[in-house]
Order: sequence, then structure tokens, then C-alpha cells
Amino acid sequence: MFSRSPSVGLFNARPGGLAAVAIAVAALLAGCSPDAGQGASTAEAHMATPAASAPVAPMAARSMAKMATMEAAPAADMAMGQGGAAAPSERFLAISHRIQVETPAADLAALWEEVKARCERLDCYVEGSQLRRETPQSAAEAMLAMRVSPQDFAALTASLGAGARVLNHQTTTEDKTYEVVDVEAQIKNRTEYRDSLRALMLEKNVKRSLQDLMAIRDTLSQVQAEIDASNTHRALLQRDTAKQFVQMRFQPTRAIVSGTYSPWQQTWQRSWDGLTRSVQSLILTAAQSLPWLLALALVVLLPLRFAIRRCMRRSAARAQRANQAEKQD
Repeated sequence: MFSRSPSVGLFNARPGGLAAVAIAVAALLAGCSPDAGQGASTAEAHMATPAASAPVAPMAARSMAKMATMEAAPAADMAMGQGGAAAPSERFLAISHRIQVETPAADLAALWEEVKARCERLDCYVEGSQLRRETPQSAAEAMLAMRVSPQDFAALTASLGAGARVLNHQTTTEDKTYEVVDVEAQIKNRTEYRDSLRALMLEKNVKRSLQDLMAIRDTLSQVQAEIDASNTHRALLQRDTAKQFVQMRFQPTRAIVSGTYSPWQQTWQRSWDGLTRSVQSLILTAAQSLPWLLALALVVLLPLRFAIRRCMRRSAARAQRANQAEKQD
């Protein structure tokens, strides 16, 4: 059995010692082979120049260090990917509120005006509004779409008052932090690239051809267009994240009418409504067709009348001539 200490000593030996051991093993193997003389001469030649193998050790050490560095780099990248990357210090959230409000029909328009006026007094602005008053055919309805700062959201909803009742309040949140960070990084990188292109064009000690200057100018224009598009995108993200979107829909309170429900009464009422609509449609159709009927009478009936009267005159003349011929006979 082999002992542990010689193995440790063998692997901890200096590079020169390792080379000597390798030469000795090669000499022993060469002595056992048929070409012992040639092996011995080769071993002697290697032993005669032991200093030549000494520079190999630093080169191997450098190679091992390089390989260790290459193996350690992916591990470091993996550690950064798992938790080493620092999260953004500020979060950008796009928050939306959709609120359904019920209020008495008589107060719906006034409440709509009150909420709209309150938004204009706060850090808020109205993106869209709609008001439809009550008619015999439809109920009243109103809508407001607003952008309000998070600090003033409570004050805006407080303007609803005690007479209104919130039926539904839906809130959605979308995290746009990494999108904002990405757009800002694009703006920064493209701005630095644009500035370097401008400095390149302003260099006076370098002579460039007209074709090179045109190529730099085209690239500069393209980079500036990309910067403008990124700035627009950043402005839209700022609008979505700086203020919360609030959509309020107002509807009148539903009144329950007491009484006995009669299916036959509903059927006769619907039948009468259908008959009334049909008669109205018939009258409208006749009124719209009357001018065309008069034109048709002038174009068709008058020539037809003249043709009939002409045929009748010819028939009367033939009958008169026939009577005269009979009298002569």
C-alpha cells in the first residue's frame, strides 16, 4: 500500500523536482524496452539539459491562472444574475381605477359637474367626459376619465358625497420600472453616441472626404431620430406613472315599481307599439314616394292616354266608313 505522505510530497514538489522524477521514470521504461540504448541516450540528453524544462513551470502557472479566471467569470455572472444585480431604487407604477357610481337621477348631472370641477381644482386633468340626460326612451348616464396625482386621489373621490353609492371599484397596477430604466439607458447611450459623432464632424485636424462626412451626417440624423422616439416613449411613461388614471361612470338609482306583473298586458302593449311603428313607417314611405309617383304619371300615363284616344278615333273612323259602305250597297 502507498502511504499518504509521499504522495503529498510528490505533488507539492517544485517544478524542477517534478521534471527530474519524470526523466527518471522515462529512463527506467527505456531500460526495460528493446531499444534501451536509444532510450538511455535520450534520457541522458534530457538530463544533460535540466535547465531547459525550468521555464515550463511559470508558463503552466500562467495558463492555469487564466483557466481559473475563465471558470470563475461565469460563476460570478451567475451570482450576479441570481441576486447580485441591484434593483432600481425607485419604482414606476401605472395605477388605474374604474369606479361605478349610483346616484338619484335628479342629482346625476350635478354630481358629474361637481366631480369635474373638483378635478380641475386639484392636481388633476380631465381626459374625456360624457353626459347624456334622461329622455323618454333612455335613462341618464355620465362618464369622466381623469388623470390625478396619488396625493389627490382621496380628495377627488370625497367629492362624490353621501348621496352617491359606489357599486364597483376596480384597481389595476402595472409595474413599468424596468421599462423606464431601459428607455432612460437608451436615451443616455444614444445621446453619448450623438455627441461623439458631432465631435467627430467638428475635428479640424483630420481631413475627410465628402462621402465620409455624408455618412457621418446620415448616422447622426438616424441617432437623433432614435433619441426623439425614446424621449416620446419616456414622456408617455411619465404620464402613465406620475398620475393615476381614474374612470368614473355614473348611473341613476334603479327604482322598484310596485304592482302586479301581467304578461298579457305587456304583450298587448308591445303589439300596439309595433303596429304604431309600422303605420308610421308606411306613412313615411308613402310621403317619400309621392314625388316619384307624380313624375311617373307625367312620363308614362299622359303618353298612354294619348295613345288610347288615338286608337279609339281610328276605330270610330273605320266603323263610320263601314256603315257608309253598307248604305251605298
